[in-house]
Amino acid sequence: MQRLDCRCLCGGVAFGLPGPAGGITACHCIQCRKLSGHYAASFDADEGQIDWQSRETLGEYETPAGGRRGFCTACGSSLWFRSVAGEFSIEAGSVLGATGGRLEDHIFVGSKGDYYDLDDSFPGAPRW
Repeated sequence: MQRLDCRCLCGGVAFGLPGPAGGITACHCIQCRKLSGHYAASFDADEGQIDWQSRETLGEYETPAGGRRGFCTACGSSLWFRSVAGEFSIEAGSVLGATGGRLEDHIFVGSKGDYYDLDDSFPGAPRW
């Protein structure tokens, strides 16, 4: 898997980046739960290696803590997150087809929903 092709539901935002995804982290924070309806799954990426094909409906939301979330203004798809410190991650669900990655970690498990249990053997940090 040499390249990952990503896009939103409507195709207004499309981009590619080198693959495979590698380690995927499940975030159970309140913000990710509100964005996804459950938890978010993402992987670290080098923002400088993104090859944009379309950004016509790309929007950004600044979080209360100063991070930025990329999303499609037309269909609402969540696409990426950039922390205040500059760490950048891609939402695994934006990848078309296989990611080549594997779930390896859980963060913000102290904020997870009460309607599911974490029954895997991956680490679970109460915060990030």
